[in-house]
Amino acid sequence: MNAIARAHGYLIGFAVVGSWAVVMFWALALRFTRYDETPTFWRAVSVAQVLLALQLLVGLVLMGWWLLGDGPAPGANAGGGWFNGTFHLLYGIAFPFVVLVVGHRLATQGRYHPHSVFAVVGLVIFGLTARAFAVGAGTG
Repeated sequence: MNAIARAHGYLIGFAVVGSWAVVMFWALALRFTRYDETPTFWRAVSVAQVLLALQLLVGLVLMGWWLLGDGPAPGANAGGGWFNGTFHLLYGIAFPFVVLVVGHRLATQGRYHPHSVFAVVGLVIFGLTARAFAVGAGTG
């Protein structure tokens, strides 16, 4: 269980935060260079989403162990009890999900350029997941 918690906290956690930073900067570069056909970029967005889903699944396994009395509470490293655990879950699960749903809807409606939308989506999810990481690691 300890290895899974470390993977959730550091290995996958760093990959999630970093992947959304890459999406943000890549989307900005594509928007400013006015590229339209960018299948590789959309694959990178898919990879970032898969990493976020994997982080969610590992987090749910850890939360299941906590509910069974065999592991630490979510965000327990922060020392704030249920308050930090709640924020860890909101920043890591709920808010990124809302941002992705809204972002996909805006990108497919055609009112805004999809690269502009995903530059903002990348920025927001980068910030949210970085904050979830900080709360979970006890540094924020």
